Amino acid sequence: MTTILDLIQQETGSTFRRKASTDGGEWAGPCPFCRAGDDRFQVWPVKGRYKCIRYCGRGGDAIQFVREYKQMGFQAAKEYLATHYRMETGESDAHRETVKRSNAHTEPCQAPGGLWSDRAWEFVFDCQQHLMERGTNPKALEWLHGRKLTDETLWAVGIGYNPAGQYIERAAWGLPPATREDGRRKDLWLPRGVVIPWVIDGDLWGVRIRRPVGDPKYYWIPGGAPALYRADSLTGARPAVLVEGEIDALTIAQEAGDVAVAVATGSTGGGRHVRWLARLALPPAVLVAYDADEPGEKAAGYWLDVVKNAKRWRPYWGDANGLAQEGVNVRNWILTGINRL
Repeated sequence: MTTILDLIQQETGSTFRRKASTDGGEWAGPCPFCRAGDDRFQVWPVKGRYKCIRYCGRGGDAIQFVREYKQMGFQAAKEYLATHYRMETGESDAHRETVKRSNAHTEPCQAPGGLWSDRAWEFVFDCQQHLMERGTNPKALEWLHGRKLTDETLWAVGIGYNPAGQYIERAAWGLPPATREDGRRKDLWLPRGVVIPWVIDGDLWGVRIRRPVGDPKYYWIPGGAPALYRADSLTGARPAVLVEGEIDALTIAQEAGDVAVAVATGSTGGGRHVRWLARLALPPAVLVAYDADEPGEKAAGYWLDVVKNAKRWRPYWGDANGLAQEGVNVRNWILTGINRL
């Protein structure tokens, strides 16, 4: 019976060694993805799993290995394993859940209008003036400059700053009434922080606020509609880079906008509507550059399954903006990912 260890050794040409510190159930060798070390890539034949420890972090089962190593889709990887290795894999629980989630996001999806849109636009414009013209809080602009974003980039996408948190009647923004657990009226909260408008095709889909302190770090103003940040920049002319945060997307757009389009989901679970999946089908390729951590890796698997032209492209560490802050040439990082496609 062919095991995942047999598969990996034959495909990579590497010889793996059984680790003496285990009962024989763990083997180690060089990582075929990041090429780091000679024993960081560990394989568990009985469990049918593998993982690169402490380096690129890639891991999964036989199907995932073939998908990443040979750049195949899920079904093609299954057929390859059955034909070349007589490995019957079936569909994993994770894959079934992915399909279930992708099929569920088919409800109507459109930008909010009416009173909410009017008030949100007013708020966005006022906050941009606070940041870029009035100098209400120089530290906010300093924080954004520390993230290596230029004034030109901030102006282009309407980044602003709300200098003071405030509570407003929900009706003033066209929102239905709401009550707290104790029965008291619940007002609309507009916290202090950096204001990020989500504008797509000229419509304001939502507004997110990056708070300087407190939890949650990012706050989505109620009434906005789920979307894909900068989705209107996607075309068939250039590859796309899919990231989690807006700051990451703006960093890539600023540093490598001539070679790739950057879009953001806002969170590991955002952007999963058929409207945005259709947009992501336009580029010749999509680099999934979610954060280099466990949640980012797990969420990236969703996009690799539902976007045919997607490839995982992990940041060297942290996220795209973190690379820029550390002096990494973000444009070269993106070009390397494109070339590896």
